[in-house]
Amino acid sequence: MIQKRTNSSQEKLNSFIKHLEEARKLQNDIIMYGLDTANLYVEDLDGDWLERWDEEEQNFVDSVTTFLESNDAVALRVRKQLKDKSLLEIATELENSLSFTQTQDRIFAVKNILVDTTGYSQVGCELNDDCNTVDLLDLAEKLVRKLTDILRESSQYGIPDSE
Repeated sequence: MIQKRTNSSQEKLNSFIKHLEEARKLQNDIIMYGLDTANLYVEDLDGDWLERWDEEEQNFVDSVTTFLESNDAVALRVRKQLKDKSLLEIATELENSLSFTQTQDRIFAVKNILVDTTGYSQVGCELNDDCNTVDLLDLAEKLVRKLTDILRESSQYGIPDSE
């Protein structure tokens, strides 16, 4: 257990150092190249990416909504679990859950979406057969995998893949 925490702490430190080095490189490039630095870091700088920003965001929500409308086993379970919400509302909340970089954080956020809508509480769980936390965790894990696949398919997103 202690060794695992050490590895986790070491991994976090290595990740922090990597991001710090990237930030320093960017800062040095800005000092050296000025505004031309944007050409080094942004592909299609002169394109219409800014005008299409909302369209790209909507495309992901549309893709998730289409998935939720499908007969996929995960989509069916999500619709059953979140029967009081519209598919657009669910898709928007799921999109927000993917803003986390770590898989475990994404799963936790998705599980919170699934749990919050059921009125789940530790005390009243016996009254509701659908509030099995193991099932909800399993559903959240599967849903995160599906959402990550959708995310990869829509390559315009810069949301990082998790570990």
